[in-house]
Amino acid sequence: MIPEPDDGGLGAGDSVSSAFEQQIQEAQQERAADLIESAGAPQGAAVPEPLSIPGGKQLQRIQTQAAQVLRPLTDTVWSKLDRKATAVAEFTLRQYRTKSSTWVVLGIGVLFVGMMLMFYAEAMATGYEAFDNDGDSGDWDRDGYPDGQEKRLGTDPNDKFDFPDPELYPPDDPSVWVNEDGFDWDGDYGNRNQGHDDDGDCTGEGWTNPDSWSLPGNKDYNGDGIDCNARYRTNETGQIILGILNDPNVDEDPDEDVFIKEALHRGFVLGFGKIGFVFLIGIFLPLFLATGLIRDEMDKGTLHYIMGKPIARAEVLAYRLLGYLAVVWPYSTVLILGTALITGFIAPSDSIFRFDDMAAWLGVLLASWFVMLAYGTIFCTLGVISPKFGLWIAIGLGVWEFAMAMISLGAPNFPLSWLSISHWGIEIVNCTSILAYPDQSWMAAVSETVNWGEDAPITGFYSPPTVIPTSAFGSLLISIFMLLMVTVMGLFIGQASLKSKELN
Repeated sequence: MIPEPDDGGLGAGDSVSSAFEQQIQEAQQERAADLIESAGAPQGAAVPEPLSIPGGKQLQRIQTQAAQVLRPLTDTVWSKLDRKATAVAEFTLRQYRTKSSTWVVLGIGVLFVGMMLMFYAEAMATGYEAFDNDGDSGDWDRDGYPDGQEKRLGTDPNDKFDFPDPELYPPDDPSVWVNEDGFDWDGDYGNRNQGHDDDGDCTGEGWTNPDSWSLPGNKDYNGDGIDCNARYRTNETGQIILGILNDPNVDEDPDEDVFIKEALHRGFVLGFGKIGFVFLIGIFLPLFLATGLIRDEMDKGTLHYIMGKPIARAEVLAYRLLGYLAVVWPYSTVLILGTALITGFIAPSDSIFRFDDMAAWLGVLLASWFVMLAYGTIFCTLGVISPKFGLWIAIGLGVWEFAMAMISLGAPNFPLSWLSISHWGIEIVNCTSILAYPDQSWMAAVSETVNWGEDAPITGFYSPPTVIPTSAFGSLLISIFMLLMVTVMGLFIGQASLKSKELN
C-alpha cells in the first residue's frame, strides 16, 4: 500500500480546488477595483468583498453593462442568424453532394456548353469566300479585262473587240474588283447621311466618261438630297439604327469574311447567352435542384427534425435557398467565364484576346444569376404548396417560359411576354449588349441590308431595349428589379405556405 503524501490534511484535489478558488477571488477583487476607480473612487481605497461594497447594485449594473459590451461576437443576434444560415446551407450542400442526380444535371450542362463551343470554333475556323456582290469582277466578253475596269475606262464590257490599250492599262486581277466597296460608318448616330462610293460606280469619280451609260441615272434613290450616299433610318431615340437605304452602287460590295464572322460571333454571344445560359441552363438547374428543397424533406418525414431546432420555418426556406444558390451561382460563373475566355481567343480580333466581349458576357452572367434566383424561389415554393404535383406544375411553368422566351426573341415588345421571367432575363442581355457594343444596331442593319441570312444570325438574336428605349441602363435596372420582385413574392408565398403546413 502506497502511503498518501502529507499535505496538512488536504488531498491533492482539495489543494488544487482551493488554489483555483483563491485565484478567482483575487481576479474579482482586481476587477472590482478597476470598476470603482472608473466610477470615481479615491485612488488607494480599500477594496472590500464584492457584496459588501457600498452601492453594490450599481456595481452589479456596471458589471452587467461591461459584460454586454465585452460579450463575444458569437453571442450576438446577427451571429446567431449567421450560424443558423450556415448550418442549414451546409446541410443543403451536403445533400447535393451525396446525390448522383446533382452530378448528372451539372454534367449535362458542361457537355452542352462544350458541344456549343465546338460548333463555334468550327464556324470561326471556316473562312468565308469573298463574293462579288455587284458582279464587276467578271469578264463578260472574255477579253481579259474585268467588267468594272472596262466601265471605268469607257470601253464596252460586252464587246470582246473593244478593250483598253494593254500598254497603257494592263488588265486588273479580278480580285481587285471584289470587296472594293464596303460599308462606311463613322459611329455617329446623329449623322444619318453616311456611306461613300469607294469604287466610283455611282459618282463617276475616276471614270474616263462621267456620263457613261453604266452610271445610275438617279443618284439620289434614298431621297435625302445627297447623291451617292447611304441614309440611316433610326428609331425615335436616334440611337438605334433600324435600316440602311443606299443610293445605287453605294456600299454594295463589302468584305464577307470580315462582316459575316463579326456578325456570327456577336450572334453566338447573344444567342447562346439568351437561349443557352439564361433560359435553358437558367431553368434546367432550378427545376431539378430547387423544386425538392422542402418537398423532399416533407415526403421523407424528416422536415420536423429541422423544425425541432430553434429556427423559424420561414428561415428554413430562405436558408435552403442559400444552399441552392451556393451551388448554381458558382457553377454558372465557371461556365460563362470559361466560355468568355475560350471565345475571346478564337473570336475575330486585332489582338490575341478580344476584351470587348467581357462586358457582354458579364451581362449574361448577371442575367443568369437573377433568373436562377427567381426560378429557384418559384419552383421551391411550388414544391411547398403542392408536394405531390409541384414538379408537374413547375414543368408546365417551364413550357410557358419557353414560349415566352421565343416570343421575346421575335417580338420583344409583345405585352404578354412581360409576364414571364425569361423575358426579363433576355432584356438584361439586350441592355448589356448595347452597352458592350455601341454599334450593335448598325451591325444588325448591315446584315439585313446585304441579306446574309443564316450566315449572320445576329439579326435573329439582337433586340434593342424594350422597357426604356432611350436608356439601356434604365431598362437594365428595371429588369433586375422585376426579377427581384418575383423572387420576393415567391419567397413570401412559400414561407406563408410552409408556416401553415402540419408536419408528421
